[in-house]
Amino acid sequence: MRVLRSILGGGFFVAYGLGSLLIGGVLFPPLALVGARRAMRALVRASWRLFVGCARLTGLFTVEISPEDRARLASCRGRVVVANHITLIDIVILTALLPDATGIAKAAAGRNCFYSLIVKGMFLINDDPVRILDAASAMLAAGVNLVVFPEGTRTLPTATSRPLHRGAAQIALRAQVPVLPVSIVCDPLVLAKGQPWHDLAEHTIVWRLRVHDEIPVVAFPSAGTPRACAAALTETVGRTLFGSVR
Repeated sequence: MRVLRSILGGGFFVAYGLGSLLIGGVLFPPLALVGARRAMRALVRASWRLFVGCARLTGLFTVEISPEDRARLASCRGRVVVANHITLIDIVILTALLPDATGIAKAAAGRNCFYSLIVKGMFLINDDPVRILDAASAMLAAGVNLVVFPEGTRTLPTATSRPLHRGAAQIALRAQVPVLPVSIVCDPLVLAKGQPWHDLAEHTIVWRLRVHDEIPVVAFPSAGTPRACAAALTETVGRTLFGSVR
């Protein structure tokens, strides 16, 4: 059974890679010529919703989220959405649930042969901190959600040390928009850092999402300097997602 599920998972990865090449290499260029960034994001979001839907139908994996939390994500506009990062496809699952979203990608992600075109067309590339702050603020002002993983990379749920980056807090404070924390659990854990892609469970994998209350940023300027404000907001995010920040 595990072998069959690994083959099924491999098929999904091939489809994901080929789909990325098709969207990024064929459909994105004409949209980029006319500056239709929103249409580019909508195209990716639709493909990721199809990916998640097909996974549910085949029993590979499913996403569990309460109707109330699903509605909250569906109505989310211009928010910094922060989440813990445990699997390779956390961004796929979150973006599929949001009405319009982008994210921040490492510069190295733009060099991947399969999805570099998707990254460059869909996400903000983190190659200049000042430019990122300006670009992210403009996107949020336009009602686009920004998905950020404060851990910066995939981290095991059992990690004893979990330092968080302050980028999400700095962007939220700069744009003066609320932060929306989302907790993600994967049972059993797959696609974790250092885990082979074919190491899949013998039964349907479940991603469970919980949406927390928004964290308004209006109170944090009282913390003092911009650095102190970002640190205080990041600490609040950490307590919400993990109970503490270490």
